[in-house]
Amino acid sequence: MRVIRPSMLIALAAVIAPLAIAAVASAAQAAAAAPAATESRAAAVATGVAQVTGLAISPLLVLVAIGWTDFLRAGGTAAALPLHASPWLLGPCTAVLAMALLKKCASPAIPLPIRKLLDAAEYLEAKLSALVAAGVLLPTIMATFAAASGGGAHAQAAGFASEWAGYLWIVPATLIVFAAVWITFHAIDALVVLSPFALLDMVLVTLRASVLGLIVVALLVSPFLALVLCVPIIVLSLLFAGWCVRLDLFALCIATDLLFRRGSSTTPHTEPVRAFLARRGLGAPIRTMGHAVPSGGTIRFSYRPFFVLPKRTIELRNERSLLVRGAIWPTIHAGDPRRRLLSLPPRYTAHSSSIAARFGAGEQDGAVLRAWHGLRGAISTILGADSVDTAGVK
Repeated sequence: MRVIRPSMLIALAAVIAPLAIAAVASAAQAAAAAPAATESRAAAVATGVAQVTGLAISPLLVLVAIGWTDFLRAGGTAAALPLHASPWLLGPCTAVLAMALLKKCASPAIPLPIRKLLDAAEYLEAKLSALVAAGVLLPTIMATFAAASGGGAHAQAAGFASEWAGYLWIVPATLIVFAAVWITFHAIDALVVLSPFALLDMVLVTLRASVLGLIVVALLVSPFLALVLCVPIIVLSLLFAGWCVRLDLFALCIATDLLFRRGSSTTPHTEPVRAFLARRGLGAPIRTMGHAVPSGGTIRFSYRPFFVLPKRTIELRNERSLLVRGAIWPTIHAGDPRRRLLSLPPRYTAHSSSIAARFGAGEQDGAVLRAWHGLRGAISTILGADSVDTAGVK
């Protein structure tokens, strides 16, 4: 039985420990300097849950909004502004946010190849923004939870160790909620990377902004109304987190291939081919990441459940298979173009012919490429130039 690697435990501890230490420090400062709270403990907890949920939905936007709000409340002249209200942090974050919003507004007018590169860059930026926003704001929110649960009073009466005991459940619970909600709504960024349609991208981004706006309005009305809205979001996020993680891994592979052009260093002639299951009912969840190699009349697909469990291998029937070149990535189909088997990263687009020969598959352009070739042929005919039909089955 394969065990979890020590490096993974060290990485997990490296994430949790700084947040816990920062949260304890924030709580200690609040307990020493703040007078009696005017709001009830329940209201403070409800506000904290809404802040964690909103931060997870759109980390950079919420960080900038809360940061500038606290900066203006302090008059910008406070001797010791909190980190999230520091103009040295808010300035670059605001600039990045402005560029992201400008790109979203101009997205329909940007040609597809350039737009996909920008989508991939924005997708990676969203991951970095989530790390920054979580590291800056989550300790403060955890300190609010600790103060609302009486952590500060216990620490003064029973010693510093009592406060640490409260964080044994506050830190993991906050991180789990944040991670589940973030990965669920980050799936929108992943879908934007995978979608070739700018209109669909705008619909998805508008949907996320609407959910965040609804939480903000509810929080302004009442913290408990915001809590009522956030609880089902958190529950659904926990249920769909696994599906979203697999989608995110697929989008991450697509984004890094597009940005860093990894096809030049790929040798699919000999090494196992990186692949993702393209549909359900194949013996593992859809978009499970693994490696595929041809084996007689089948395709052997190997993967590790939960990334650390022992390797599993499933056999996929490879009769009359077909490699379809999509607008962004190629796909292997089981004879019928409607029966997808495996999705391959863009790094294999330039090697589609060799992969098709290795797996004994035919080749065909996808619908988007066929439409593009047809449009180009029509324009060439109108202009009187020779057109070459590169679509069809080989």
